Amino acid sequence: MTSAPQPEHHGLFDRLAHRLAGRTTEPIADRAKERIGRMEDRVRSSVMAEIDAVSRSVRARAVQVRPSAIAFAVAAVLTVLALALMVGAAVVGLAHVLPLWLALLIVGVALLLLAAGAAAWGRNHLPPGPVLGVPPAPMPTHPAEELVHPWAD
Repeated sequence: MTSAPQPEHHGLFDRLAHRLAGRTTEPIADRAKERIGRMEDRVRSSVMAEIDAVSRSVRARAVQVRPSAIAFAVAAVLTVLALALMVGAAVVGLAHVLPLWLALLIVGVALLLLAAGAAAWGRNHLPPGPVLGVPPAPMPTHPAEELVHPWAD
């Protein structure tokens, strides 16, 4: 009972198995690639449709809001002009009692004090923490302390 080595049968079996596996796996791989490609196309088209829907919605909302935005802008410009006229009226009113330069100085200082008070109030009412959730800057992967320069001793 001696068993003779049969390398040619083993090699033949490997070749047949490889051919058979190639014939069965190649169509599966091709179908998988095809399906993945179709899936990518579906996802891409879904994302693009969503982006288009959002942009249409934003444009429609902008068209609806446009008249109100224009009205608010006109109101802001008229308010600034009215405040300038009121400041001028305060200066002219004080100029009847005081010299013109002193009236201008008093009104200017009063406006500066009002601006400083508004800024202080605004600062005290800021929410704690970073503004708008700005993430901290990432740490460099190679800090400067670890870098070795060729001219360093």
